[in-house]
Amino acid sequence: MPLATLDSSNAKTIQATPLTPEAFAEFGGVISSAHQLKTHKIISANYGTAKKLFRVSPVQNNFHNAPSGVASTPNFNLFRCSPPDHILEYNVDGVKGKTRYVSTVLERHPFSSQTFLPMGRHKDAKAYIVIVAKNRPDGLPDMDTVQAFIARGDQAVTYGAATWHAPMVALGDTCDFGVFINENGQPNEDVQETYFEPGIKIEFDVSEEPVKSKL
Repeated sequence: MPLATLDSSNAKTIQATPLTPEAFAEFGGVISSAHQLKTHKIISANYGTAKKLFRVSPVQNNFHNAPSGVASTPNFNLFRCSPPDHILEYNVDGVKGKTRYVSTVLERHPFSSQTFLPMGRHKDAKAYIVIVAKNRPDGLPDMDTVQAFIARGDQAVTYGAATWHAPMVALGDTCDFGVFINENGQPNEDVQETYFEPGIKIEFDVSEEPVKSKL
């Protein structure tokens, strides 16, 4: 059962922007080697064949604050996500590549972070959309703070504990995600939802940039 259903009739249309660790920092973390190889501490590993970067994304477990007192376990789950084509509108306003998604639900994991690691997509592909919002003082999502990001195939995202976010919106092709989260099996402590009517419009460009030749 959702915590609430909020009227989103006056919500502004959100334009998705590229996902970067800096832009997403207040919502959790991003694993993105293209960015973090330039900003993080690096050591040589595997006898010189690897580079190790430290603490690239947060891992949070706050289940000691859960009302039930039930302990959690760290779990690695697998999500096979297909594009929600039944609610994606393509070539909006006759513009090739312009796409619209209407977000009607946000969820949060009140006591745990959640990390999605995409598997099998090309590193330059526009692989999925990340939609997030901050909390209002009453704990419900603040519609004035909704932001959306376009993630590439070589980027993982971590939603911070209690951060409102949309269910995974895969783009282009079906994508498998390895998902790390702490869970205790108590429904309202593992996940909470809020609905929006008629929904919040998210717009973005799904056109792929040409892959540069190495010749």
